[in-house]
Amino acid sequence: MSEPNLWRNDATELSRLLDASRVTPEEILEESLTRLNRFEPALNAFYHVDQDGARRAAAEATRRQKAGHRLGPLDGIPVSIKDNLFVRGLPASWGSLLLKSNIADRDDICVERLRNAGAVIVGKTTTPEFALMGRTESLLAGVTRNPWDARLTPGGSSGGAVASVAAGVTPLAIGTDAGGSTRMPASYTGLVGLRPSNGRVPRRYGFLPMALDFQAIGLICRTLDDLKLMLSVMAGPDPRDPASANLPSLASTRGKIRVGWLTHIGDETSDPDVITALEEARDVLATDGHSVAECAPPFDIGELRAIWDCLTHVGAARAAIALKGWEESLTPQIAGFVKSGLASTAVDYARAIDRLQVFRAETAARASDFDAFLLPSAPSPAWPAEAQAPSTIGGLPGTVATQGMFCAWVNALGYCGLNVPGKPHSDGRPIGVQLVVRRGDDGLAIALADRLEKANPWRDRWPPISYQ
Repeated sequence: MSEPNLWRNDATELSRLLDASRVTPEEILEESLTRLNRFEPALNAFYHVDQDGARRAAAEATRRQKAGHRLGPLDGIPVSIKDNLFVRGLPASWGSLLLKSNIADRDDICVERLRNAGAVIVGKTTTPEFALMGRTESLLAGVTRNPWDARLTPGGSSGGAVASVAAGVTPLAIGTDAGGSTRMPASYTGLVGLRPSNGRVPRRYGFLPMALDFQAIGLICRTLDDLKLMLSVMAGPDPRDPASANLPSLASTRGKIRVGWLTHIGDETSDPDVITALEEARDVLATDGHSVAECAPPFDIGELRAIWDCLTHVGAARAAIALKGWEESLTPQIAGFVKSGLASTAVDYARAIDRLQVFRAETAARASDFDAFLLPSAPSPAWPAEAQAPSTIGGLPGTVATQGMFCAWVNALGYCGLNVPGKPHSDGRPIGVQLVVRRGDDGLAIALADRLEKANPWRDRWPPISYQ
């Protein structure tokens, strides 16, 4: 007989139960599908559910388990994949009506590694068009909602991915992060969300990048044990991705380090409860003997926004004009990006790349005063799903740009950014704090996060009972 409430276990515990033959992969999957059917379409976390394929994979994993030949800790564990990533034989719509009928003919490297490890792919999760919005809504799939409160957004662009994990449908999800698209949604839903260093999780096949090398595969889960489990399978070099070569191991052997922390950038600041959560995490690290000091942001937010706008608008234009009928089929926001991109010249784009190189050099130099940074993942918790941004942030009118102000600099430099749950908002909404380290120092971020998890465990924080 199956263990009760399997969905409450993280993947690490599920794997232990599988090793002990206390449950089978088929039983785990059926509970996953039961929860999925219970919450869809209200949450709208999935664009496509591959029920037949998942059951075949779970049956194969069950046969291996009974024969004593599990492939590893992910064998038989359900996982979801964001719909801007390629999964062979499944839709790859990129959240766009223009690609509604597109079927991927191959797996991206991360998906290939998951399959080889025996993971059970449940389906494709929702994303906004071209994965370019901070909330998850599209003409193709509609509005995706937050399991903590269906009136709220789970963020974007990995909104479906975090909804899948927060609702207990899958313990693991794969997203992407070009400007905070994993870290911010994870912060709104009380999850662990990693934007690894460029190349840490190799990739090769999929849609064209919207902004050069800003985007990385994002890892979403409930606990740091699960994050380490995912990285044990998905990280490591692959010759098909040159950026994956020559990264140091994930091991962190450092002692006391220098941590810089901040909660505002110029006149743009964070909500009081976000500041409180950040200060609580700061005090934990200080208690451990690390040198923790408030600091100015090491980056020029105005310059970053100008570079980002040029790169993503041209990227959206490049993608759209290759698809027939884009003028009639794009969401208004993305159509605006496309028109802006089409109005840019080659010289404009080249200058943006030149400015990016200067931005990277100057930011890296300023950031060198610290080994790690502690800052919010987002300055406000989740907001109403139909709104573009919170009505207010830090007492000022909320904007899309302000809500994302703490994340995109990490992508611009190829650094590692890790969201972990902090002290929740006074009304119960999750709040995340972000650890940022230089490219290759992912192990240091995980070690610091381990300490925060031990100080204030979050694995048993679940959405209200109405969603259970």
